[in-house]
Amino acid sequence: MNKLRDWREIGVAGGFTTEDIGRLLGIPPRTLGAWLRGERPLIHPDYEPINGSLILSFDALVEARAIAHFLEEGVDPGRLREIMDGLRRSTGHLHPLASERKLVTDGFRLLELTDDGRLVNLANEVYAHNDLMKPALVGRVVFEAGKARYFLPDPNEAPLVRVDPRLAFGRPVVFEPGKRVVETAALAAAAEDEGLQEAADWFDVTVDAARQALQFERRLAA
Repeated sequence: MNKLRDWREIGVAGGFTTEDIGRLLGIPPRTLGAWLRGERPLIHPDYEPINGSLILSFDALVEARAIAHFLEEGVDPGRLREIMDGLRRSTGHLHPLASERKLVTDGFRLLELTDDGRLVNLANEVYAHNDLMKPALVGRVVFEAGKARYFLPDPNEAPLVRVDPRLAFGRPVVFEPGKRVVETAALAAAAEDEGLQEAADWFDVTVDAARQALQFERRLAA
């Protein structure tokens, strides 16, 4: 865990409370907090607490999304903790699940799909039979040069909404090439008060961006 030396670090790595991540991923903050505690936490905090609150990076958000998926699919928490410890040792990264790895599970094992199409059991690094597997980190996290760069919370209904640690300190924004980057919360509030067209004109975005921001924020609040 690092001491936050400069707030510019959060501008690069992103800064999220457990409540922020819980809202974006649908994970109860108490559950996420349990993953962060203990001698062998599932997720390692990035910084010392600030005013009693843990601040996590974008990489930790991506890792929390993967861990939530594996636990929902039935992977044993103790086995997952062992695998996470091993991945941190082998990769040297605090958040190894935030790298571009093709991970799958059958509810018991956690496996990595190699470039040659084979499956490796991450618990013992032994090749596994290619049974029916369920996808893990696919579709919603966008990688650049093997590193997670931004997260699309709802790529089907709100493809313009993204979470990018380089934009608005990681707060959800609407992103359109050539248009202003606007936080979804501000855009949605304007659309609620003034209507979609007025909000779009005020923030210099398209009506579709305003609509997606409004739908996204309503879903988070539901």
